[in-house]
Amino acid sequence: MCKLDGDEPADLSTMVAEEDYIALLARIADAEDGLPRAHIRLGASLRCEDLGAVGLAWKSSPTLMDGWDRAQRYVGVVSGVRALELTRGDQTTEIRFLRLTDEAPLGARLSNEATFASFTAICREASGRPFSPVRAMCGHEFIGDKTFLEEYLDCTVEDRAGVNAIVVSNDEMALPNAVGDDAISRFFDERVEQMLAEMPCDLPLSQQVKSEIGKKLSGGVPKLSDIAKSLGLSARTLQRKLSEEDAVFQELVDQARRELSQRLLRTTQYPLVEIAFLTGFAEQSGFTRAFKRWAGETPRSYRLSAASDQ
Repeated sequence: MCKLDGDEPADLSTMVAEEDYIALLARIADAEDGLPRAHIRLGASLRCEDLGAVGLAWKSSPTLMDGWDRAQRYVGVVSGVRALELTRGDQTTEIRFLRLTDEAPLGARLSNEATFASFTAICREASGRPFSPVRAMCGHEFIGDKTFLEEYLDCTVEDRAGVNAIVVSNDEMALPNAVGDDAISRFFDERVEQMLAEMPCDLPLSQQVKSEIGKKLSGGVPKLSDIAKSLGLSARTLQRKLSEEDAVFQELVDQARRELSQRLLRTTQYPLVEIAFLTGFAEQSGFTRAFKRWAGETPRSYRLSAASDQ
């Protein structure tokens, strides 16, 4: 048994390892009769308080948009495997979640499917309204009971879309939350920032740096000073500590770009121009040249080879 106490507040410092969580989802799905639903029910059961101070900062945000901005900023506290990308249009906002680990395992894809329900559950609780996305897009061929999820979301789910995202009305995002209070939300922000500073990490500093680089690439290649600030260090201290590990910042940038691009080529159908953007390149041609240097073949050739091996 997990020995979890439902009456105790969430302790985000003792999270279940990602590989254990996705393995559990796969085992549960294998035991179900018919199309799996348990992972969707699990996602729908999520409540703000389950996310600790992060969830409470979200719930007390003045609007859903403010809450999503906080979620994007603090996603690493509650999950080290996803990055959130918010793209605001004239009428809608696309909220895309990107898994930073391999999407090939069954449990990883089930986790993605559960996330649609989790996002919706959190928005309904925070807003106090019967929130529904405009539509949802699943990157892979849906494994669970898609009709069951569509009934819960109250919108259509497009599978094999190449991206994992929900699209939300901007009007909906701008409405006040049920208990929105900016002062309270800022209080929880301070608590989350403290948690970020206190969270233990057994990873070598070079691995932490590479992870931070990967999170920031869609905004362009980050500077060493940007990464140092994210890790609570001065640029000089970060450079010294990397030297102690025989690591070079620019080489870590290259590794982060290579690993992210290969993962996206293997596990998504994103257009090459979008993968170039997500890995910090201004133009697809620059991405193609760099990828050939890294892998000895073009991105298209790598994607085709990866598909044939599956």
